[in-house]
Amino acid sequence: MGPGLGRYLDLVPAVVEVVDLSVRYGPIAAVSDASFTVEAGQTVALIGENGAGKTSSLLALLGTIPPAHGTVRVFGQDPMQERARLARRWGVMPQSGGLPMGLKAGECVQLFADLYGRSDEARSVVEQCGLAPVANRRWRTLSGGQQQRLSLAVALVAGPDLLVLDEPTAAMDVNGQQRVLRLIRQRCDDGCAVLLTTHRMDEVELVADRIVVLHHGEVRADESLTELISTSPQIRVRGLDHAQLEKLNAAVGTHLQLVDASDLAVGDVPQGINPQGALQAVLAWCGQHQISATEASVGRRSLADVYQEIVAE
Repeated sequence: MGPGLGRYLDLVPAVVEVVDLSVRYGPIAAVSDASFTVEAGQTVALIGENGAGKTSSLLALLGTIPPAHGTVRVFGQDPMQERARLARRWGVMPQSGGLPMGLKAGECVQLFADLYGRSDEARSVVEQCGLAPVANRRWRTLSGGQQQRLSLAVALVAGPDLLVLDEPTAAMDVNGQQRVLRLIRQRCDDGCAVLLTTHRMDEVELVADRIVVLHHGEVRADESLTELISTSPQIRVRGLDHAQLEKLNAAVGTHLQLVDASDLAVGDVPQGINPQGALQAVLAWCGQHQISATEASVGRRSLADVYQEIVAE
């Protein structure tokens, strides 16, 4: 990329820009001062436990609920004021429902294709989503995973510049999950901006360019997968309490810490130390002090590990 193009891209507004967003339901704060962006050709994953504020954030950026505080802009416009116009540029897949239950699957996709002026795209999208074998079945007779894929097909048939997907692979089998993840990646590669929520960390690792961690309505992290997951190998040990870990760390130079309510401790291998050598030193210390480590391994950190560390802080 030349410097001129780089300067040009810096001037292009984000597809989604959320600044200091707060959402309240009466006295309950669902989202508190959250800020994040989604760029064209980028997949951003909102992750967090149930009640973390993920769906409320999506509803605010779709103009469905008003912010209590802060600003939301989609393609530079206020979705509360310009929702009808913006709806022609986004495709939305809710967690469940929202489709005419009496229509057949193929008819449902065709209906929305006609509404968006993309009638010729319906059959192709049905095939891409693996719905051709059930195109003549009504929504209520479809399995949970098939209903989810139908919801995705309706979002895709609009030819959107922004996809908003709330737990898109819920209730899907492995083949359905892989198909959906491929479609997300393809649309992103074609320049579509994608914002999704999910509880499946393995999926986030496969498709997300950036990860936003929400906890109790607050953004606790907003980084790429590479930035979140240390490149340093990590030691994992079970069976030691806090006092024992302090003595172990002092003796062998590790920085192991308990990351949840169980007895799992993790820590990066110190720089300049052979990972297997560090693990052997940990095991030797445990043996000398007659401590039985129920698990001891060395390897790269997973997103699930990092997530647990972030929300435990």
